[in-house]
Amino acid sequence: MRSAIGGVIPVLPTPFNSAGAIDDKGFTRVIDASIASGVSAVAMFGLASEYYKLSDSERDHLTELLIRHVAKRCPAIVSIIPHATQLAVAEAIRVEEHGADALMLMPPFFLGTPVADIVRHIHSVASAVSIPVIVQYAPIQTGRAIDAQVFATLCAQLPNISHVKVDLVPSGPTISALSAHGVSSLVGYMGLHLPEDFTRGTCGVMPTVSVAPAMVRIWQLLAEESESARQLHAQLLPFLNFTMQSVEFLIACEKELLVEAGILESALSREPSYKLDSIEHSELQWHKKRLDAWLIHS
Repeated sequence: MRSAIGGVIPVLPTPFNSAGAIDDKGFTRVIDASIASGVSAVAMFGLASEYYKLSDSERDHLTELLIRHVAKRCPAIVSIIPHATQLAVAEAIRVEEHGADALMLMPPFFLGTPVADIVRHIHSVASAVSIPVIVQYAPIQTGRAIDAQVFATLCAQLPNISHVKVDLVPSGPTISALSAHGVSSLVGYMGLHLPEDFTRGTCGVMPTVSVAPAMVRIWQLLAEESESARQLHAQLLPFLNFTMQSVEFLIACEKELLVEAGILESALSREPSYKLDSIEHSELQWHKKRLDAWLIHS
């Protein structure tokens, strides 16, 4: 199923300066470079945004800055990440009032939250707002498996639940199960299997910013049913596999690439963080040299 929200939607990073404070100018440069690459929308506070290293006030600040700077040039999607339902509802209402075009909701999962409680959480948040809600489904990270029928029931009850974001490998069977139940999907995990996911009906992909130009072109070629889409994706795949060794490894690689692209001034992440060693730096440079025409630039 295809829908209005779709295409390439990069998850933005949180830039920090050398002192570990949020770098507002770096953040606005990331937004501008993403939009210039032709993306369909931008999203903030995914795992690649290091949301778990930000205070509530910092998330509020970045939300306001995101919406103000995007200025309706494309949809701005903001994740709601509090695990307490009361806090998540309040944040969702606040984000809608700020002017976000859609929400992405990471359901609670700490301490083995029962699926029934997760469903109640999703229902409470989605029913508190009128803008589209994307439910993030990341069973590997959260340890919580949810059947496609559960999502279908939620979508039937709450029409503003527009998509389920599938953060899972393999993603294909879940996308097909959701499609069979009439549920639209987006795919994460850097689009590792994007050509297959597209064939199964996914509406979009949510990679990091550095690969946005390549993903935009792949998505265009997939829509044209061109074999060149698979060829370009195959060219990109070794880089995706290298960077996806862990979330913190991906963040470290992403920030290094954005510094080299002239978009960020610092690759710093708040501690604890992954530090690339000399061999990993060399590997990243090998991939960058091979793919430079398809990576983001300022």
